[in-house]
Amino acid sequence: MKFVTLAIAFASAVSGYTLLDASNFASKTQEGYWLVKYYSPTCPWSRRFAPTWEKVYSDLQGVLATKDVFFGEVDCKANRALCDAADIDGYPTVVYYSAGVNKGEVPGGQSYESLVDFAQGI
Repeated sequence: MKFVTLAIAFASAVSGYTLLDASNFASKTQEGYWLVKYYSPTCPWSRRFAPTWEKVYSDLQGVLATKDVFFGEVDCKANRALCDAADIDGYPTVVYYSAGVNKGEVPGGQSYESLVDFAQGI
């Protein structure tokens, strides 16, 4: 169990985007614009999408930070209520939030190009 906690903490420090859960979701997403990835750590599609999500974040973080656009992740295994509230029915799903309001799934699915185009258009 200690290894899992350490691995999660390390992943958060390396990735730079915010790990969201019931204790911080509302307060964090209240300000600015958020792209939130809902995923399951046991889902093969979530694991396949992780490098794309990381690349989008790393390629855009400097530009988007000046526009108050942030990236976050919700582990649906650990935070089922948050995923239910967002009507997540499959993993991974990227949802756009503006000032705490769910504006729906990012159009274009999970391709690098779609996510970059959407994020840059915010």
